[in-house]
Amino acid sequence: MRIKKLKSGFEKLTEAKARLIAHLIGDGAHYQTKHDYCLKYEVRDEESLQQFNDDIIEVYGLKPSWEWNKSGITGEPVKFVRLRSKFAFEDLLAYATYFSKDWEINNLLINASLNIKKEFLRALYDDEGSVKSKYQLALYSINKSELEQIKVMLEEFKLNSKIVSGFGCKRNVYGLMIRDFRLFSDKIGFNLRRKQDKLNQFCKDI
Repeated sequence: MRIKKLKSGFEKLTEAKARLIAHLIGDGAHYQTKHDYCLKYEVRDEESLQQFNDDIIEVYGLKPSWEWNKSGITGEPVKFVRLRSKFAFEDLLAYATYFSKDWEINNLLINASLNIKKEFLRALYDDEGSVKSKYQLALYSINKSELEQIKVMLEEFKLNSKIVSGFGCKRNVYGLMIRDFRLFSDKIGFNLRRKQDKLNQFCKDI
């Protein structure tokens, strides 16, 4: 594997890096093979893929590849963005672990500024958040302990939330529920346009 030198200053926790961390926890993958150290992000929204691509370039100065994969649900081809870099892989381990069932953020992110946390939360909600009705804005995960950590983070923005169980086909998914849509929109919101537009509409109807 060819070693790729990272951009000067990559060690700093920036808003762009906070988004990378969130996307890798959400719909991404942070994994090692026999030959590679990979960061991979696969979603249907090209807007989010482009943000992930741009954030990698901004943080690490490396250009990721755009590739195609076959959807396990529809069988249709879907795009994903991937970076192979041992140094970037190792740097991101300083902030979190990334397996869906037991992902965990550490103190470098927990003790970061509100601007950093806002970008982390926005990217995480882009991937795992859902606005289903004007009464239900939820963040879903099988990892209850880390939803509790997100709950505490939301409280720093004066946002109250509640963890509810019993979602998903196996009823093993938890939802972190927020009722105050307007406050969420003002304090956090979505980067993803289609979700923010839906949230804006519900805020008008309340």
